[in-house]
Amino acid sequence: MSWIDANGVSIRYRLDGTAGKPLVVLFHEIGGSLESFGEVAHHLRPDFQVLSFDQRGSGLSEKVRTSFGVDDLVSDVSELIHIVVGDVKCHLVTVAAAGLQALRFYERFKNRVSSITLCNPALGVDPARASALIERADFAERNGIRAGLDMTLDKSYQLELRDDRVFPDVRGRYLSNDPFGFAEANRLLARTDLRGLLPMLRCPTMVVAGRQDQVRPFQGSEETAKQIAGSRFELVERGGHFITITSPEEVGVLLADFLSGIS
Repeated sequence: MSWIDANGVSIRYRLDGTAGKPLVVLFHEIGGSLESFGEVAHHLRPDFQVLSFDQRGSGLSEKVRTSFGVDDLVSDVSELIHIVVGDVKCHLVTVAAAGLQALRFYERFKNRVSSITLCNPALGVDPARASALIERADFAERNGIRAGLDMTLDKSYQLELRDDRVFPDVRGRYLSNDPFGFAEANRLLARTDLRGLLPMLRCPTMVVAGRQDQVRPFQGSEETAKQIAGSRFELVERGGHFITITSPEEVGVLLADFLSGIS
């Protein structure tokens, strides 16, 4: 693990693999960290360079105290890539709301994008869901992460999908979230809708959904895939919302297969 200042923020990152191999950049979900991809990344390391990182306000990256938007997060990762690897083309792999960053990154730097993978994508919400996200953000900032923990994990990482060896670490990492950073990430999702960019994607794209996802039902992800010309859709049978945690083997194999077919 290393830390570096990128776009004025201290970012924790991990770079694996062999220099000169194609670069894969892994974007974690709201409330997650680079550990969200811990059991997925090893499927990619033999054939790719793999960059994972904690987004601003998350994991062990800097706990900011000012509001941020999707362009701030994209500038963070763009500068991180520039400093650590160089201005190379990259494969973007995202979970849930991090898909917003992939779409904006493509809009701003499309010549630097080799492919996009969207797992259980959250790319915009209706007004009712936006209100719920803002309430969730206010509640977390006011009462702390623990106050809403059980409600969150019961839907995002439900009991029947839990691995008793993994769950304590997931729970512990989730509790370590900074309430302000967590709240801001939810507010960002509530006010950002990039679904209109989907028909404009011209890079190879894969959408992966979990059949057991209770937060983003897989039918919505399938509809997302239909809006992207030539995209590939995959349904993971035991995949929950935290799909890289509930089904790391399946996601890792899908990613390795998809990415290896891109020249």
